[in-house]
Amino acid sequence: MTQLVTGDEQRAIETYTMDEVGLGQAVLTERAAMATMNVLAAGNYDLSKVLVLAGLGNNGSDGVALARLLHQAKIPVTLQFVGNVKRANDNVKAQLKAAEACGVERAEKSDFKEPSLIIDAIFGTGLNADLPDGLQKMVKAANHIDNTVVALDIPTGIDATSGEIRGAVLKASTTIAFGFQKVGTSRGAGKKNSGRIIVQDIGLITPENFTFSIK
Repeated sequence: MTQLVTGDEQRAIETYTMDEVGLGQAVLTERAAMATMNVLAAGNYDLSKVLVLAGLGNNGSDGVALARLLHQAKIPVTLQFVGNVKRANDNVKAQLKAAEACGVERAEKSDFKEPSLIIDAIFGTGLNADLPDGLQKMVKAANHIDNTVVALDIPTGIDATSGEIRGAVLKASTTIAFGFQKVGTSRGAGKKNSGRIIVQDIGLITPENFTFSIK
């Protein structure tokens, strides 16, 4: 039995965990990054040259935290932001400050032929419109090279609830779902482009009487 949540339900659980229970965003971000490290360590992934693609929201902050942990573990990693980092939310900026203090390498653009593994931390469950044209082109370029991609929570471009593609999708070989699998990765294009789903506990706490969608 798999517990499934929509995008709105995931955000409601996260908000409850942070605002009502008191586990802050930084705690959840660190746990998400550590859970990803555990998956990468246990799986057959080539970590010789990791590229983390980070967005400007909370999914991006998970990616930045992961880049720091990879760097601290002596794993070659490069962090690339998708979008202007000056427009990033406070969580991303806080994680970036820590990553820079540790010496994480950053790149403005990358040759997708070079990484042994790409971490997709661009858009999470909050995607509610088609990807910008420039990002769609980048995603299609990465797909064309057939990179090994691990998506954090949900592949960029997949609607967390409907499973529809929002303009383009960065196809993943593995998707690490934080807390719960998203409904959108269990159906249609979402299922086709998510690869293997690995659910990881990051300490989310559900409100009393919360009802899950059940697969």
